[in-house]
Amino acid sequence: MSILAIVKIAMRPDARLSARMATGIIAVIMTTIRTFIAIELPDEARRVVTQLQNRLKGLAPPHTVRWTASQNIHLTLHFLGDIQTDQIDKVNAALQASALTARPFSLTLSELGCFPNLRRPRILWVGVHGETKPLIALHRHLGTALQTAINFTPESRPYAPHLTIGRVKSGVPARHVQQLSQTLETEQAVGRLVKFEVDHISLIKSELKPTGSIYTPLAHIPLNSS
Repeated sequence: MSILAIVKIAMRPDARLSARMATGIIAVIMTTIRTFIAIELPDEARRVVTQLQNRLKGLAPPHTVRWTASQNIHLTLHFLGDIQTDQIDKVNAALQASALTARPFSLTLSELGCFPNLRRPRILWVGVHGETKPLIALHRHLGTALQTAINFTPESRPYAPHLTIGRVKSGVPARHVQQLSQTLETEQAVGRLVKFEVDHISLIKSELKPTGSIYTPLAHIPLNSS
């Protein structure tokens, strides 16, 4: 059960928590951290993606999309969720071992799309191309290393690298979703946006705030450049 689910249960009006249970919930919250592993964008790539976002903001129906903050755009490798703080060293060791298996490589951002599809947009993304074979191999090595280190279970579906740039808000009128779909269909052929080098991976802490997520890098692990 996630920390958020535990807190929601604890806050229910009909909840009857013993002192021991309440203390246990607080202890769990205090000793866990929400984390993910990602490739962070260099400044130029972030600037180009932000320009694309700003263009789409001017074309999409108002109040339809919750746009990802520019500083939070990244390429996720694995989302770990809530892990124990005493597992951080094991996670770092797994990242270091995996990073040794990969040499620096380059990626190209191009193509605009959405999940699940253009007719029913929910997540807006920018595609990742270029040297994707070492990227996918790194993703696989990380999954195996993390499974051994902290009993992490990687997603079973194939890895589809992308940058999430926005999410359609819940309760949006159908006509606005249709307008957004038409906009994305028109704009999806954005061509090649930017190419950048990947020479490290990052372990990042995620804090959920009312104003949006705050991401704090905990470690930068260099790839094997020797």
